[in-house]
This record gives sequence, structure tokens and C-alpha cells, in this order.
Amino acid sequence: MPDGTEGFEPRAIRIVEDRWTTVRHGVEALAIVAAGVWAFYTFIYQERIKPANEPAALDLSVSVQRLGRDARREILEVTVHMHNAGKTEIDIAADAYNVWGERFADRERVVSRHGSAQSGYANSLPEVSERAIDAFAELRDAASGGRVGTHIILEPGANEDLGDVFAIRRGEYDLIHAQGIAVPVKTGSRAKVNVRVLRNRNGGFWLSVPDVDVDEDDNDTDFALIP
Repeated sequence: MPDGTEGFEPRAIRIVEDRWTTVRHGVEALAIVAAGVWAFYTFIYQERIKPANEPAALDLSVSVQRLGRDARREILEVTVHMHNAGKTEIDIAADAYNVWGERFADRERVVSRHGSAQSGYANSLPEVSERAIDAFAELRDAASGGRVGTHIILEPGANEDLGDVFAIRRGEYDLIHAQGIAVPVKTGSRAKVNVRVLRNRNGGFWLSVPDVDVDEDDNDTDFALIP
């Protein structure tokens, strides 16, 4: 039987949002885009892209300590401390340390100087001699001509200590002067670093780095032998 709907077409239904709903959807879309940009900046740029472009950052220091002594000998240890202060893994391409013994005169000497840029005055015991006691230098795998397969890899925040023990005659020196040197590079670099080991006039070693984009780090310290 007829139900009374014959001859009628279905009605089209159109959903129309009010302007506040449209604004809300636009704000939500912008928030999603901003969150994606923030995530990229935080997790991709800050953690990966930016650190990869930063130079190798090494904090280097050197220390000397007395291990023991008797009436004739002093046993000392020199230690070079290396700390990766950057956000990228580094490889030590070359390292060196030097130890000198110094003696001072028995009488004071007055030294006075004055200039336009620098002035100074000293009334103290002058240094009369300096002698090399212990010195070491090594080119590793990351350096041109270095020992193949030899690395010191430091992850961000990691530490590494290198050192040596030596003996001197007691009373031979008044002061020990020590120096540590290192050439850090970022791991993954295919090019070898050009490092040259040079001999100083005072008997120690120096690391010369002609490459302008690689820095050499060094530090020194003094240790008094007089009780």
C-alpha cells in the first residue's frame, strides 16, 4: 500500500559551522604545527644538527704528585687529565706532556721594567737552571702519519687520564714544572689531521697543528719539592 512518500526526493543536508568553530579549528591546526616545529628544534636540531656543527671541546689539565721519597730519591707522577666538555664524541689525534726541573738562586735579584703597555717589578730569587726530566709525544690514528688503529675516544662528559712515574735525586730541583698537550677532533672525520711533533729548546715536545679548523689544547702546573 502507498505510504504517502511517493514522488518526493530525499532532502540534501548541509552542515554549516559557525565562525567560532572555524576559528577554533584554525587555532588547533596552528598548535599542531607549532608543536611539530618545537619537537624538531628540541630533539633534532638541538640534540643532533647543532652539536654536529660544534667544534670539539676538550678541558685539559695536568697535575704532579709525590708518590714517595727517601734520603736519596723522590718518586713523582705526572698525569694529564682530559674531559670532553662538548656534546659530540671526540678522538684524541695527538697528545704530549713535558716535565722540567727548575732551580733558583740563593740571593735575590731586583728586576724592574716599565712600558706603555706593561710594567713589572720583582725582588725574588731568580731561576738559574731548567732541565727536561720526562717528555712524551704520540700521534694517533686520527693524525696524519699516526699509529694506525690507536685511538682515545671520549664520549660527551667522559674523562681520560694519561701519565707516567719518574724518579729524581732528592734536593736536585726546587720546583717541578709540567705541561700537558692534546689535539682533539670529532669522530667520523675522514680527513687525517696534520700534526707535527717539534722539539723545544728546553728539551720538551710541542704539537704544531697547521690546520686552521683544528685547535690544540694545553695547560701547565708547578709542584714545589721543598717541604
